[in-house]
Amino acid sequence: MQAWVRAAKEQSDPAKQITGLLLPFTGLRVDEFCHIHGPTWFSWIDADTTETNDGEPPKLKVPSRGTCHKDGTTTPCDNCEDEGEFTTKFDDGRDIPITQTWNNFNRGGPNDFVTQDLGLRELCKSYFAVTRDDIGNKMIRGDGLTENTINKWCKDIAVDAQIGLERGLTEDARFDEQVPDVFPHDMRGTFIMQLIRNNMQRTKLTKYTGHEHVSSLEPYEERVAEETHAREFLDHI
Repeated sequence: MQAWVRAAKEQSDPAKQITGLLLPFTGLRVDEFCHIHGPTWFSWIDADTTETNDGEPPKLKVPSRGTCHKDGTTTPCDNCEDEGEFTTKFDDGRDIPITQTWNNFNRGGPNDFVTQDLGLRELCKSYFAVTRDDIGNKMIRGDGLTENTINKWCKDIAVDAQIGLERGLTEDARFDEQVPDVFPHDMRGTFIMQLIRNNMQRTKLTKYTGHEHVSSLEPYEERVAEETHAREFLDHI
């Protein structure tokens, strides 16, 4: 995770940079991510401050349904055509706080972490039109991304982060060599596991992940437990 954050921050393309940080720190499904629309998906009220004027951190406001703005039109894209508009998986609109720092658990002890700056709020504010009157991008890349583009960007960042050993390598026609087997949905798993590491209650966690039932969290909880046991073992050698 530490290597991913570093690599994402170092991307020269601002759109790729914000993609690399928003995916693991908001946990959006890829179809939701493709539809982020600046003026309607953010809670900023006062565009001249880093916080909202009610003292709460800015939030990414994922609507349960809404007009598709991809490609600069209001004609539904391939992900929207069944319903005639953009909809989330379980009709679960939710607000996800945009964090300013993150807890880096890449340490020896089972509960050891270092709080590090993320800079995601400033990045969102400078990149998106977070209020209706801002001059900025309405969507990532101006008129939205395809899932294929997000998938490639994730692999680009994974290459820079050198995480192929952990994830394994795969063939991809868009690259001249094998690249880490990383997908956008892996970043959703990273988001979920970070919340579990920070001991968030399961019922609250699903409010941010958009899962229909807490039972969906079990694979992630098992993975975090394995990590904790491994750290405890290393601490006692």
